[in-house]
Amino acid sequence: MRYLFADRILQIDAHGAGTIATSKAFARTEEYFEGTFRPQGEVPSSLILEAMATAGSFLLTVKSRYQAHALLLKVGRAVFRHPVLAGESVVVRSQVMNAQGDWSQTDLSAGALGLAEVAAQCFVGAESVAEATLFFVGLPLARTLGPRHGELLRGILELLGYTDSRP
Repeated sequence: MRYLFADRILQIDAHGAGTIATSKAFARTEEYFEGTFRPQGEVPSSLILEAMATAGSFLLTVKSRYQAHALLLKVGRAVFRHPVLAGESVVVRSQVMNAQGDWSQTDLSAGALGLAEVAAQCFVGAESVAEATLFFVGLPLARTLGPRHGELLRGILELLGYTDSRP
């Protein structure tokens, strides 16, 4: 099984306010709707959390000018207000609340590792269905994705419909 928790980047301001908006449609045909203990057609909360983590990771990777890969370190707080149902589309809005360290470094020294706190909210239409505070660690992109990191990154961004104008 291979899941993608963002279908499209709707908006991103990585070098200003540090915000991103992504969308994810939970199609009724997804395998995770089969054989769960949840009411039929309800998206598991863990997958909503994955969508929030994916948005935060994208934001921090772009904010690092593609030098760091943001990996989820910890979920500080998560609230799920309403269930998301199969067939619904979720918009995730995330914002960097605090960032420490140098996210543009390409080595793994302790001083170069970046840490960041991201606040994320999920909406179905105008209704807020979930929110979380997420903590990430930044690792050098070249180390986490290997020697083909540039090619892989371009493919990911193209898949998400995000065209980049890197300096």
